[in-house]
Amino acid sequence: MATFFKKEVKKSHLELTKLRIAKKRAEKALYRARAMQEDLKATVEQITAARDAVAGCDVCKGCASRQFILVECGHVSCYGCLRNWFNTSLREQIDDSTIIPEYLRRRPVNAETLRELHDGGYLDVVLYDCPVCEEPVRMKPTEVNKLSAFFEVANDVLGQPKNRVVNDPHLSDPVLWKDLFHDEIQYV
Repeated sequence: MATFFKKEVKKSHLELTKLRIAKKRAEKALYRARAMQEDLKATVEQITAARDAVAGCDVCKGCASRQFILVECGHVSCYGCLRNWFNTSLREQIDDSTIIPEYLRRRPVNAETLRELHDGGYLDVVLYDCPVCEEPVRMKPTEVNKLSAFFEVANDVLGQPKNRVVNDPHLSDPVLWKDLFHDEIQYV
């Protein structure tokens, strides 16, 4: 009987040794998994910061999935910021003009008003500038399309940015800038 107990103790001791080795391996694996989790978390934070920096509007600093570049200076902004800036600038020019009739001054600035101002000889030149550096803007802003696929994937994986710019309803219009840029008007 003593031999039986010695064998059982030896067998138990061997199983205990195996369990201790398995425990150490599991602890090492857990440590590696936690380290990988921390590395992954840091990588996600870096990618999120990079996405937010690249997608950031130079004016409001919000993240815009559809960005527009001012060709003259290279600044990138969301549609809403550029639209508000140019609309305010155009409204100031209309309000400051002494030759524009009152009925045109009161009308909202839209493509029809802009065409009427030009066709009536009231507005031959419009002065727009960059909201960031004040460089004169002579061309319609151009949409930056190269990164839109990246932003879609990044937003699907990382979630929407905290400071996301809400898309402007005008973005569905096929001729985005028609109420601010008229083909026959000079922009200086």
